[in-house]
Amino acid sequence: MHEAGLARGVAKALRERGLRLGQVRLAVRGGRHDATEFEAELRAHLAAEIPDDATAIASLEVRRLPSGHMCPTCGVEFESEIVAPACPKCGVDTLAEVTDEVIEIELMEAVG
Repeated sequence: MHEAGLARGVAKALRERGLRLGQVRLAVRGGRHDATEFEAELRAHLAAEIPDDATAIASLEVRRLPSGHMCPTCGVEFESEIVAPACPKCGVDTLAEVTDEVIEIELMEAVG
């Protein structure tokens, strides 16, 4: 399970830096999985890795970053945060990204 490894990596990075989930948001780029299913699996694995932070896991901001796509029919190149979007030029479904999801941990700005 790819999501389990990503959750372990996020938990480890937070521990090493003395951070909690409530202080960060996760930005996801690429992937071949449905975004909703991926996020649900990621949250479940984060709950196992960081069991004492259930409230933060539920409210954790996870956002998709645009990644590159190319239409197999007309060849147009474009960016989208959707895993396998329709081509904006001809409407044909594009192929899913060939890379697994990559997560960037972003610090939330302090309020105050």
